[in-house]
Amino acid sequence: MANNKTNNKSGVNIGKMLLQSWSRYSYIFVLLIILIVYAITINAGGNNFNSRHITGILSSQNTVIVGTIAIGMALVIITGQIDLSVGSALVLCTGVTILVYNMTNGNVFLMILTALAAGLLCGLINGLLVGLAKMPPFIVTLGTMLIYRSLTLSFVREIDPAYTGSSSSQFSMLSDMASYDFLRMKFGTGSLKIGNIQLPYITFLFVALTIFFIFMMSKTKFGKSIYAVGSNEKTSHLTGISVQWVKVSVFVITGLLVGIASFIQACKIGNVTPASSGTSYEMYAIAAVVLGGVNMAGGRGKILGVFFGALSYTTINLIIVSIPQLSTDIQDTFQGIVLIAVIFIQTVGPVIREKFVELRKRAQNTDK
Repeated sequence: MANNKTNNKSGVNIGKMLLQSWSRYSYIFVLLIILIVYAITINAGGNNFNSRHITGILSSQNTVIVGTIAIGMALVIITGQIDLSVGSALVLCTGVTILVYNMTNGNVFLMILTALAAGLLCGLINGLLVGLAKMPPFIVTLGTMLIYRSLTLSFVREIDPAYTGSSSSQFSMLSDMASYDFLRMKFGTGSLKIGNIQLPYITFLFVALTIFFIFMMSKTKFGKSIYAVGSNEKTSHLTGISVQWVKVSVFVITGLLVGIASFIQACKIGNVTPASSGTSYEMYAIAAVVLGGVNMAGGRGKILGVFFGALSYTTINLIIVSIPQLSTDIQDTFQGIVLIAVIFIQTVGPVIREKFVELRKRAQNTDK
């Protein structure tokens, strides 16, 4: 009888420990599981999983570009909002950035300034409509998603191809500029070799942004205000937090991050096609956020989780692409299934936690 009690208690304690570890570091476990599946998929295809595949994950535009946008998306979601315009905003910002680059004979400073200013403006428009005008974020960003892409399509058709750098359907960086090779090497395809792994320079930028926002969210009053607003707006207001300006700020920050991503997009890809580029990027960013353990209801989530979430999303995409039996038409179906599955786990997780707490109480009562 005593042994049964001890075994029950040990089982409950182990279950609690595992549940707590999953709750705190779910994004790490998710990435490890996905990497194992990726390695199995690669080996099943007749190849050996090695450092080259890790480099591919780190250098992928899904990791760096989508990951950068996902940091901003995480801030918006933690406050209980949503931003569906980031994909279209990325296209608009990239197009304007390339346009300024071509018109100023490859002026790098003005190119960066334009990317940040365009992103800030897109984010500010969203923020003012949601934060001050108190319009629903879903409706606002759905509208600006259409507006930003439509404007970009209009610009590329109306502006002289000598400035767009291509035909009437694409913005393209002019390769005869003096700064072209520098930008393409440092912010595009360039990398630093560490051991057997080639780490792209843009990956270091993504890591730096992650570290900055980890510090901001955990150590600053503003970061704590973001969590507070997402947890309870009324209580936040009563404690003196300006809920409206917190909402405006997270959209502005997201816009700035989209601006940074647009600069990386311009340098890495060298062009942008308004009709197709950035399509579904808002969903990719949300997927990275969800895989990173951020609660879609707001109030909870870690920026470090978003970093791992971006790596997880990229790996999932690589797994899907590496399966020859899957046509491109059905690949998004599997990405959608993964997204729904992770959200389902987020929803069911608290219920399972309550069950373990209940079992623990029963075990304690039995001991008495």
